[in-house]
Amino acid sequence: MFKCMVILSLVLATQLSLAKETIQTIALQVTEKGFEPNSINAKAGSHVILKVTRLTENTCATEIKIKEKNIKKDLPLNKEVTLDVGILKKGKITFACGMNMITGYIVTE
Repeated sequence: MFKCMVILSLVLATQLSLAKETIQTIALQVTEKGFEPNSINAKAGSHVILKVTRLTENTCATEIKIKEKNIKKDLPLNKEVTLDVGILKKGKITFACGMNMITGYIVTE
């Protein structure tokens, strides 16, 4: 019985901590100017999700990668792509096209 109560307490504590998690969903577009916005501010400790839509064929940004998070996704034209960047610590994380010619960053404070 005691073992069940301990397990139940741990499950409830985990659920409460997840419920308190701040999720920031940020829209990002690829235009002829590159990533817009190319500078994103996020709260340190928040869970960041990017919603990326490529709106042009006149750029090399047909994919997005975030090296620090080992993320790489194709960006089909006019289709929203979701990137779960995860929980970010204070600092700066860079995102780029596949060729690293078009870049942007997320700053967490």
